[in-house]
Amino acid sequence: MMNKKVPLLLCLLLLLVFHPLKTSAHAVLLKATPEEQSELKEMPDEVSLTFNERLDGEVFDLKVRDDKGEVITKKKAVISEDHKTISLNVPNQSKGIYTLSYSIVSADGHPVKGTYIFSVGEKIAGPVSDSNDGFQQGSDTIYNILLSIVQVCYYLFLLLSVGWVLWKWFIPFQTKENEETYGQKHKGIYLNYIVFLVLSIVVQAMNVLNGSSASQIGAFIFSSATGLSWIISLFLAFIGYFLVSKHKGFDFVWAGLVLLVSTLNGHAVATNIPYYTVMLDFIHLITAALWAGGIVYLLLFFKKHREDVLLFMPKFSKTALFSLLLLIITGILYTLVIVPSISVIFHTTWGILLLVKVGLVCIVLIIGALVRNALKKNEQTNLKKLLTLDVTLMALIVIIVGIITHLNPIPQNQPLLWKEEQQGMYIVTKTSTLQQGNFAIVVSPSQPKDGSSIQMVTATLTPKGKGKEESIEIPLEKEDSSSYKTSKAVLPYAGEWDLSVRVVTTELDEFIIHKNIQVFDH
Repeated sequence: MMNKKVPLLLCLLLLLVFHPLKTSAHAVLLKATPEEQSELKEMPDEVSLTFNERLDGEVFDLKVRDDKGEVITKKKAVISEDHKTISLNVPNQSKGIYTLSYSIVSADGHPVKGTYIFSVGEKIAGPVSDSNDGFQQGSDTIYNILLSIVQVCYYLFLLLSVGWVLWKWFIPFQTKENEETYGQKHKGIYLNYIVFLVLSIVVQAMNVLNGSSASQIGAFIFSSATGLSWIISLFLAFIGYFLVSKHKGFDFVWAGLVLLVSTLNGHAVATNIPYYTVMLDFIHLITAALWAGGIVYLLLFFKKHREDVLLFMPKFSKTALFSLLLLIITGILYTLVIVPSISVIFHTTWGILLLVKVGLVCIVLIIGALVRNALKKNEQTNLKKLLTLDVTLMALIVIIVGIITHLNPIPQNQPLLWKEEQQGMYIVTKTSTLQQGNFAIVVSPSQPKDGSSIQMVTATLTPKGKGKEESIEIPLEKEDSSSYKTSKAVLPYAGEWDLSVRVVTTELDEFIIHKNIQVFDH
């Protein structure tokens, strides 16, 4: 029966995974010195980057290159005591355009890379985009698909392995043969768990440690929460293969340690209160293991070991209800900690999938009530159908969990590239990353068709829902015959804004375009 369901589960997995998902970094850059696109009179003594969450203290890099691509200092970047800021002392330099590039790993094991430019004693033509963006996005998509598939399978077999270890001591096996059959199937599940644990570590390491030196790799593996979770998980998986299902006390300790260690490789350790979020994540996982392991056992053994199953179902039904309620409570508390506000879940793939997961859990609660009713009435045909549906929902939930573990729960602020046409005139607007504080903006209108010239270009920011009296004028300076720019535009606070661009010709024709932008507070 299990073999017949594998193609179905894989189809469901591929339907979700092969839709391109935009995966972003998990640590968000809050402050950069110097700022992106800034035009300085002289080179500062130090460049620094501050992020919203703790970083790994071993694997990070910060470099500044001149307009020839040469690194201006061989000094190494350093990290602050709170592990949120990396900085680099730089020597004084002549005027020119400089590129700052950084590579860090957030405390939850997710790599973050970025590049931007600033100038010393020179004007910057305008916000620029990375010419390798298309290639990078293609590479990211392939990697994300691979990681999603591996993570889904890893979490599925992790939950089933732990669930079956725990339930083994509470299932009323009627014969020794039934217990041995359970053990054989559990062995197969456990082997799959080991395989996908190794694959999960390999795939993550390919991304996290790419380009790192041997000393950085060693330091990351033996010092970071993610690296230690890899080592301990492999050790527990190895000893568990030989020792689980032989002693009740050992099984309970082993199951707890396996789930606890798995929480060290995820969002929970990157918060400002990691002990609290790790505890919530641990409770979430153990209740999920009890529910997933129990429901799969019921379905697999319903036909050939029905007496065992029917005797076990009342106990499982009560535990499953309690587990699902704990899943909901811990999930809500966990979400409230890792996102800045509930509203942002509507702006990320992570949030949308989370809402789908919540909906599926609610359906599972309804199915559970129907299972309890069918059990009371001894409607065994309906029981089989309901168990099949419950396992299908469980598979969908695990698929979502496997995907969102490497998605960013916090929406990212992005640069704007906006092109709009009005009465034959094309107006192109480009900005640096739109975030609270300073940003650069360049407006490039095409020449009017009537032969007139551009007389004036202005831009205005208006917060949504607060009226024009709250509008902020953005002064634009003429850069050349076709561009108007400033590197000193200011967004005073996050929120939803209307960006309007106004172009006036020498014939006093006026063109006004509007763009709705969303700036997130990190």
